[in-house]
Amino acid sequence: MRLLGLLLFCLAVSVSASSIPEKFFGRFKIDRSENFDEFLSAKGVGFITRQLIKLASVTKVFAKGEAEGTYVYENLSSKKDVKYTFKLGEQFTAEGLDSTQHEITFDVKGDEVTEHHKRVGNPDVSPETYHYTISEDNSELIMTMTNNGITCKRFLKRE
Repeated sequence: MRLLGLLLFCLAVSVSASSIPEKFFGRFKIDRSENFDEFLSAKGVGFITRQLIKLASVTKVFAKGEAEGTYVYENLSSKKDVKYTFKLGEQFTAEGLDSTQHEITFDVKGDEVTEHHKRVGNPDVSPETYHYTISEDNSELIMTMTNNGITCKRFLKRE
């Protein structure tokens, strides 16, 4: 019985230990990108649309939610804003930047936050995962994405 109690306690501690590290909380504004045009091209985005996307102002916000264990993520741009309230590891359905419904899951592993998107009702579009890390000096949010073998990084300065 004691062993069972100890096992349950360890399980509860390991589950509750999964949280977004404090260093991710804040507002981050796009500063520069590496391979972003190539990444968009690999996704099949046309030239004119790529130019418009690259010109868009982007701010990302990570914050703690009001309810215990919840978080808020905002992607603010000159094109469209999205705001998600979520729990780590729990899938939810919401509208993406492309105005279609996505199944979205945020998770954390070590010092990396991931945002996974799968378009609802469109199996022809590959799911996407965005990987977020914080620079060593804590001044930038670094977003890494890969599509068809092309990896892109976007660097967002802490405001």
